[in-house]
Amino acid sequence: MKTIPILPGIALHELRTADAADIFAAIDGERGLPGTLATLRAVHPQRGRIRCASSRSVLEAPYREAVFTIRDGERFIGLIGFKSTDPLARTTEIGYWLREAWQGRGIVTTAVRALCRMAREELAMRCVAIKCATGNGPSNRIPQRLGFTLDHVEHRAELLEDGRYTDANVYLLNLADRNTSVRP
Repeated sequence: MKTIPILPGIALHELRTADAADIFAAIDGERGLPGTLATLRAVHPQRGRIRCASSRSVLEAPYREAVFTIRDGERFIGLIGFKSTDPLARTTEIGYWLREAWQGRGIVTTAVRALCRMAREELAMRCVAIKCATGNGPSNRIPQRLGFTLDHVEHRAELLEDGRYTDANVYLLNLADRNTSVRP
């Protein structure tokens, strides 16, 4: 199981089936907050998704969509990972969610930086995307801070808990240029 230390006491841990209960409890406790994963309704469907995501080794690049828990010591505080990976086009998207009490500490920024490095060095991706709800300022500041470029707005991109849809800003980082790197 892969572990990536990102800050003192905080690390990314490859997703395991055993993480399902922690994930559900954390998200369920923050329902109604902006950015909460609205579609998660029960532990068992999430376990199925976790089993699928964790059944392959991180080393099976570039066909693997690595997903990690973010942990402060042993405490689950968030999720981050790759999604919508296209191994032929060598593109992927990074998605993230962090519990409210840990936001504003640079944790997700540091975690995204680590996944961008993994996308380039281990997965041979040429482009990474991040989608953020247009009204979620803190989430939008992460790709902006790291040197991503706003490419376009995807309309009705994300289903909210109340049944409405929100638009999303789509940010891109070109990794094909060896001179491109995320900002410190």
